[in-house]
Amino acid sequence: MPQPDPDRLVFSDVVIDFAGRRLLRGGAEQALEPKAFAVLALLASSPGRVFGRDEILDAVWGHRHVTQSVLNRVMSLLRQALGEAGQQPRLLHTVYGIGYRFDVPATEGVAAPSVPAGRARPRWPRVATVAVLGLLVVGAVAWKMRGPAGPASPRAALVAQAQPSLAVLPFVDLSQARDQGYLADGLAEEIRDQLAQSPVLRVVGRTSSAAFRGRDDDLRAIGRALDVAYLLEGSVRREGSRLRVTAQLVRAEDGSHLWSKTYARELRDIFAVQDGIARDVALALRVKLDVARFNREQGGTTRVDAYERFLRWRDIVMREQFEVDHDRERLRLAREMVALDPACVLCQDALASSLTAMAKELDGPQADRLRAEAAQVRAHIARIAPGSWVARRDRSNALWREGRHADAIALAKQVADGGPPTKERTWDYAYMLYAVGHLEDTIALVERVGVPEKSCKSSGVV
Repeated sequence: MPQPDPDRLVFSDVVIDFAGRRLLRGGAEQALEPKAFAVLALLASSPGRVFGRDEILDAVWGHRHVTQSVLNRVMSLLRQALGEAGQQPRLLHTVYGIGYRFDVPATEGVAAPSVPAGRARPRWPRVATVAVLGLLVVGAVAWKMRGPAGPASPRAALVAQAQPSLAVLPFVDLSQARDQGYLADGLAEEIRDQLAQSPVLRVVGRTSSAAFRGRDDDLRAIGRALDVAYLLEGSVRREGSRLRVTAQLVRAEDGSHLWSKTYARELRDIFAVQDGIARDVALALRVKLDVARFNREQGGTTRVDAYERFLRWRDIVMREQFEVDHDRERLRLAREMVALDPACVLCQDALASSLTAMAKELDGPQADRLRAEAAQVRAHIARIAPGSWVARRDRSNALWREGRHADAIALAKQVADGGPPTKERTWDYAYMLYAVGHLEDTIALVERVGVPEKSCKSSGVV
């Protein structure tokens, strides 16, 4: 039996390094944000003892402005890091109605003395486990991208000569009530995705462009910061069923306007407006764009009422609002959009991910029912749209879980390369590349998608 160590707890293939605040499994360090490790340290310092939820929140967060849903998320992340099976936990046990208990397998290890959980600055975890490992890359990407603002680099100049480069800036909501931000963001996102499918046009990812939301920066400075030759900016004004969208294409080098147009239509014509703007921008830049083919391949909806709910759902995700109330709102919107258009693959995907997120807020049979429903939705997607990028992404994840890593990576690459470089398409692929040690490839992929400014500053914290 291992000898007691005041700074470490070692058993099986797990090492909990209290002094170094690290968790290792199978010799590999697991990515844990500070609060998650603090919870692990608290539980592992007293194996066999049941800690109440409030007791954990008091010890780690000081119980200020923190809901129990945050603890649910942290426990989910810890189980993933420890390689725990959800239905048959070996180490982390839920004591229903009370809290959690950490058990060391019999004869395998000796617990270290109690270690204070610490008072590190709160960091809020996200839903996806993929982001836990994937966001480790963000720090490296941010460092690589960091540099003083100034003239475009020689590399950027060569890229600009080889192909037109464009950033779609966040559209401004000019509606009287200023309550159409989700519509403005969704419109800009759809136009960006349509333009990004052109092989001869380099389009900056949404998260890089979003860093300039609400800022009054000089367009030339924005162009230099994003390394692009052109900027598309616009505004949205909605009055009842009437929609007025203004878009303008700007040359970043001198701020001159190449093209501008106002689209005054009914809300039911929003798809035509998106297509029209994308086509007009492509025409102005002299690039070809097959919008119809792109739209067919995305698995979206042609129902405006379902589409509006999808935009509201995505707006919550893009704003990283993952508290329990927002999770409930996402699940409600997803159920409604699927009821309105059962054939919409993206709506079904939204429902599955919302069910999984909601399950992480709960324990026991209710959480199991939600996870089972999410699995049914995933199976339904595979039946109705086996060739969709969503179904292929799900298959690549299944291959990864089976240990068929080479096949999983090959399929995930097809998904990432087959459409716009969005986080939804590429993040699982980035995780796989990172997990097998291809750091440079991972950084290049994350750069294509774009890195949120606040994520870059969070030191790999989820």
